[in-house]
Amino acid sequence: MRRIAAAALAAGALAALAGAALAQPAATPKPGYVVPPENSAGLYPVSGEPIFKARCAQCHEPAVGRAPTRQQLAGRGPEEVYDALTGGAMKPMAQGLSEAELYGVVRFVTGKSPTPNVAAGPDPNPCRGHAPLSPRGPWWTGWGRDLANSRYQPEPGLKAADLGRLKPKWAFAYPGTKNSEPMVFAGRVYAASMAGKLYALDAATGCVHWRFDFHGGARASMSVGRNARAASGWAVYLGDDRMVMRALDAASGKPIWETKVGDHPVGRITGSPALYKDVLYVPLSASEESQGNVGAYGCCTFIGTVAAVDAITGKLKWSRTILDEQAHPTRKNAAGTQMYGPAGGALWSAPTIDGKRGQLYVASGDSYTEVPHPTSDAVIAMDLATGKVRWANQVLAADNYVTGTVNGPLGTRGPDYDFGSSPMLVHAGGRDLVVTGNKSSIVYAMDPDTGRTVWATPKLGSGSASGGVEWGTATDGKVLYAPLADPPSRGRPGLVALDLATGAELWRFESPKGLACNVPSGRCQPGFAQAATAIPGAVFVGAEDGRLRAFSTDGKLLWEYDATTPLDTVNGVKQAPGGSLAMGGPTVAGGMVFLHSGYNGSAGARNLLIAFSVDGR
Repeated sequence: MRRIAAAALAAGALAALAGAALAQPAATPKPGYVVPPENSAGLYPVSGEPIFKARCAQCHEPAVGRAPTRQQLAGRGPEEVYDALTGGAMKPMAQGLSEAELYGVVRFVTGKSPTPNVAAGPDPNPCRGHAPLSPRGPWWTGWGRDLANSRYQPEPGLKAADLGRLKPKWAFAYPGTKNSEPMVFAGRVYAASMAGKLYALDAATGCVHWRFDFHGGARASMSVGRNARAASGWAVYLGDDRMVMRALDAASGKPIWETKVGDHPVGRITGSPALYKDVLYVPLSASEESQGNVGAYGCCTFIGTVAAVDAITGKLKWSRTILDEQAHPTRKNAAGTQMYGPAGGALWSAPTIDGKRGQLYVASGDSYTEVPHPTSDAVIAMDLATGKVRWANQVLAADNYVTGTVNGPLGTRGPDYDFGSSPMLVHAGGRDLVVTGNKSSIVYAMDPDTGRTVWATPKLGSGSASGGVEWGTATDGKVLYAPLADPPSRGRPGLVALDLATGAELWRFESPKGLACNVPSGRCQPGFAQAATAIPGAVFVGAEDGRLRAFSTDGKLLWEYDATTPLDTVNGVKQAPGGSLAMGGPTVAGGMVFLHSGYNGSAGARNLLIAFSVDGR
């Protein structure tokens, strides 16, 4: 792990960017990358093609389920593919490979070798000065801004009437893909990437205060809180795709502590940790669902888990699965590998905190095996002090699903109707409710004391493994805004507004079909996969085709922007394009809207952090 300070940034500020890649000096390898032996021609001695054909092609040529195609893999950065092979979703397929073989596979897939010094060196545009943190200023921290995960900004610093004049003020190009939702605090914007970098940028100008480098990647949103061990008094908390939590000084980026909160071989932190009373509640997930065609993989053993971590010290307080039964041997697959179950119920979204009742709420994904899993596809209440499950409401049983067939569950395969959207704790109709939607396109409201379903909508769209409500709803306290990611060929992609107290549909925006699309990697869909964000009088929602729209609370279109539009960036990339919009939605604070554009699997400058303001001022 390395912290790149502002002084180091300044030293290389004039180093130009060649194309999309950030300039890096030739020293100090990134921790975790090993330089394999080279022959006299300067090429790695092992061809990756036969290895790819033997171990990977069955999932990528042609693509199975949601696995990327061979062509899509070619657009990813070599470091990202290397990470997937050594510690991510593809680790089981790479078992036993030497470093030279790993580099050969990466070179075959991407046309490039992982660069040992990828994390060293300066980013252009360092800040000339570093004003003290101003914690009383505008902010958006965590996934949903508040503990209830409302995704509502009550003090945006701009009015709904101003949204039609929003223009980019600055843009910052950074590597990685599926990068984190921007966090705003004390005049700075914090953004983490799947390329293993955490940036602290100036909110007004986009200059770089500091950068922290780590092995792995991160797409979970961050939180910030008081921490006496930080020189500034404030710490940023980051979870990554290696199940590691970190605390860093919010002013300087200096590491405070690092804790591994899980040890599953393909485990990760996708949902954003929730910070409450100096405890981080960390949701854990895993990529076992993608191991369906790996005959040598003993599928499946992961069960959704919440880990509670002391935010001051990093000490693990407790860790509890959402199911008391642990995975046990069941049968063998066609390759003779031992299978296990129950498994699944991954927690893809942020926990919601209910301090009054002393509990948190999480929403789980599907089951991976045919063994019954009573807390998959469920909303679950857990005790804040112990993690004990107080209640669980499973909305769909036997949703047994993995990609591929070798390790697929026996019997009828489920529709893959995960909950990827955080529960929201709301007060409507004179009572408290826990409300969320899933990929079935149904939105549910439950009693926070018992878990009983109070109301549920009919299917708002077709729902599918990549449709329905994917990453998040928003509410202004009266209306719930549910984005639908349905494919247009068989669904109703768009945005639906619901009465928060009853679930009655108030209005709907149907996504236009046939619009021009500049998103690479096959994500040219008009559905709204990105989480919605609400402000007084308006709601923002982003589509997979790269279009960000703002609507009035009665459904009128106020503003639209194509986030794939090339922009000159403050760190020196000319005409850098953005990409698809999904997962973390726009964050709003201090009269500005901050957006991560690029969920399309591309690397280098094909990912932008865009800052919008009224008239671009």
